[in-house]
Amino acid sequence: MVYGIRTLHGFKIHATDGELGHVEDCYFDDGKWVVRYLVVKTGFWFLGKEVLISPHSVTGVDLEKREINVALTKTQVEESPDIDTHQPISRKKESEFHLYYNVPAYWGGLGLWGHEMVPDGRPAPPSDQPDTNDEDAHLRSTKEVTGYRLHAVDGDLGQITDFIIDDQTWALRYLMASLSHKPGMRRLVVSPKWIDHVVWSKAHVAVNASKEKILSAPAIDSDQPITRDFEQLLFGHYTTHPYWSEEEEHGE
Repeated sequence: MVYGIRTLHGFKIHATDGELGHVEDCYFDDGKWVVRYLVVKTGFWFLGKEVLISPHSVTGVDLEKREINVALTKTQVEESPDIDTHQPISRKKESEFHLYYNVPAYWGGLGLWGHEMVPDGRPAPPSDQPDTNDEDAHLRSTKEVTGYRLHAVDGDLGQITDFIIDDQTWALRYLMASLSHKPGMRRLVVSPKWIDHVVWSKAHVAVNASKEKILSAPAIDSDQPITRDFEQLLFGHYTTHPYWSEEEEHGE
């Protein structure tokens, strides 16, 4: 199932021993475009700090109740390594986080999650423990990137309004954008596969296609769900292989 990531903002997080807090933001890596962490604002029981929760710890997402259940206790989260969510997060900090929660590193391997395609919550084997080099992790805030400008090869198109997330893999399947000259109308749907580069300093995303190509692609209304039929039409328009066929090959 896919849905807008802004939907998750404000969702309550339930630990195994009670309510933990609520979702403030999500961090994704700009290499594979996968959500690596939920940024959670905790309750008053330990001064309301912000903490990171890995999808490895998520056991269920209830869209109707606006709740996310995690296989963690409040004490586990309270005693987790301190991470300043207002500063860039280094690979070394991530390694400390992964070692503390005993989850495998997502970097390395052909899968979206290291050697796997989904975060399965299994403990990390000793040979798969994260390294501790200080390489930049390239983590980005979905809340920050929402609002970036979307550019075709021949000009500006509009503003990014949301991301569409896959609830099995936590991959960001699409960027949603509204046209500059048609606010509130149909939404453009762009796969990260078609992104040429992102200029973070200028807050714009460059798509490797012309304005005509992008504007003539299948689009949806603001309240319309994304179906597999729609996705097939979209990838057919851009004459590229859909993500599910490539991931099935890696998963074999």
